[in-house]
Amino acid sequence: MKIIKLSALFAALVFTGSVNAQIGCDRACLSGHLDTYFNALISNNPNIVPLSSGAKISDNNVLVSLNQAFWDQAQETVYRWDIANPRLGDTATEAVIRNSDDSYTMIMVRLKVAQNAITEVEIVRANEGDADRLWGPERLVDYPLSLNLTNSIRVADRDSYYGLIAGAESYWRAFQTNGTDEYHPAALLFDTHRFENGLQTTGKFPDGGFRSAPDGFDTGRFIGRNLWDRRYSVVDEERGIVLSMVRFGLKDGMESQSVATSNDRLVAEFFQMKNGMIQEVHAVLFNLPDQNPSVWPADYGPGRGGW
Repeated sequence: MKIIKLSALFAALVFTGSVNAQIGCDRACLSGHLDTYFNALISNNPNIVPLSSGAKISDNNVLVSLNQAFWDQAQETVYRWDIANPRLGDTATEAVIRNSDDSYTMIMVRLKVAQNAITEVEIVRANEGDADRLWGPERLVDYPLSLNLTNSIRVADRDSYYGLIAGAESYWRAFQTNGTDEYHPAALLFDTHRFENGLQTTGKFPDGGFRSAPDGFDTGRFIGRNLWDRRYSVVDEERGIVLSMVRFGLKDGMESQSVATSNDRLVAEFFQMKNGMIQEVHAVLFNLPDQNPSVWPADYGPGRGGW
């Protein structure tokens, strides 16, 4: 019994120490690491990024060295917002890069920081055509940045760490069950704005048009979709935003019912929430065959092809 108690105490001390190791790198510090990352990308100089020895780096689900994740044409960051969890040393961003030929690249970068060094770099990036018709970064670049993504939420109105994860999980549950007897609606507002590789797909559009966010789920438009290898990689309680990483595929025995379910994808999806309801969704998507195994371990959810 004493051995068990001592083991439990030791485990608790190790865990506490690992959390406390992050203290000292606050939100500004974590965003500073992202600043360094993007400065390195634009100058094509990976050596200025403070990587830890043995840092794990992936680019569209392929393990790489940092220089392999850069591209020579990257010229300017024209859109960006960050989230952070200083308690765990986690941070991530959605950004648009303007290239030297005036084309755009959508990118999500996630970093994990410990003792002022970056231990993990996860990148999802897409150019036009990398996720079929889902493309529209000009919408993000040409309009003011949403205050939902940059404002701190009043403490009394903040969702908890796990409350934010629950809101994101409701979205995937709706995806998983839409069009079936087990359908469970997502925690979506009627007018939730959703952007996929910058393309606005729901909410009120700049031209005055409108499309309901829950409608696609309620009408079963995504039936047969399987969401697997789900992770909740960065949870920002102060701004009410959670980054979820997920693989999109089809359930075993199902055929695609629409363009929306026609390709397997790697998706980095940000959910901005308040009082348990999703107000805004941003996703960076890249077509990736189901057959390619994930290089990051899943947190939760069915496996590939499952129900």
